[in-house]
Amino acid sequence: MKCGRKERVKLRRRSFVNLSQKRFMKVIELQNKMSEEEYFLFEEKSELRHELINGNLYETGGISIFHNDIVLKLSMLLFTHLRGTEWKITIQSFKVRTHEGNFFYPDISVCYPEPEKYYSGKPVLLFEVLSDKTRKYNLTDKFIQYQKFETLQYYLSVAPEQQVAIFYFKQEDGEWMTETFTKDEQVISLPKLNISFTIKDIYNA
Repeated sequence: MKCGRKERVKLRRRSFVNLSQKRFMKVIELQNKMSEEEYFLFEEKSELRHELINGNLYETGGISIFHNDIVLKLSMLLFTHLRGTEWKITIQSFKVRTHEGNFFYPDISVCYPEPEKYYSGKPVLLFEVLSDKTRKYNLTDKFIQYQKFETLQYYLSVAPEQQVAIFYFKQEDGEWMTETFTKDEQVISLPKLNISFTIKDIYNA
C-alpha cells in the first residue's frame, strides 16, 4: 500500500479575493447585494449555475467530457462504499454554505445527514475537478473558504486529463496536510468515512 508524500498546508487566511479579476468566473452585475432568498429564487429560474460570494453572483463555467467522466466515476465509487451509511452524497448542482453565507457548488460533497433542501453546511468531504483555468482558484482561494467548514475533514482535487490527485486532510490538532498522488496503486484513505480507494479506482474504474 503506497501513499504520497505528506506536506503541511501553508495558505494565508484572507477574505475572498476580487473574483471579478478571474477570467473563468463571469460576474453578474447587481445594484444591491443579493440575499439568500433572492439567490435561491434566481438559481431556480437560471439555466446556469452561480456561486454567491459576499452578496455577489459569479457564474460558473461549463465542464469538459473528461471532467464529467471523473465526477461520474468518483460519485459511483463513493456511493458503492457508503451505501447503507448515514452519509449524504451530493453532486454538482447541490450547494454548500459557509457560516458567512457564501454558497459554492462543489463537484461532489459527502455531508452529514439531513441537509437543508438546497444546501448543506456540514460537509465532511469536498471534491473538485481541476482545469487550467480553475486550478489556482480551487487550490488556494476556494480551499481557504472551504476550511471554514468546521466539519470538513477532506478536500480532494483531481486533474481530469492526467493522473494527478491532490488530497488535503485535517489532523486532530486542526492543521491541514496535503499529499499528491500519481500512481495507480497509491491509496487515499478517509478514516472518518471508514473507506479508502486507489488512484486507479478514480481514473480507470
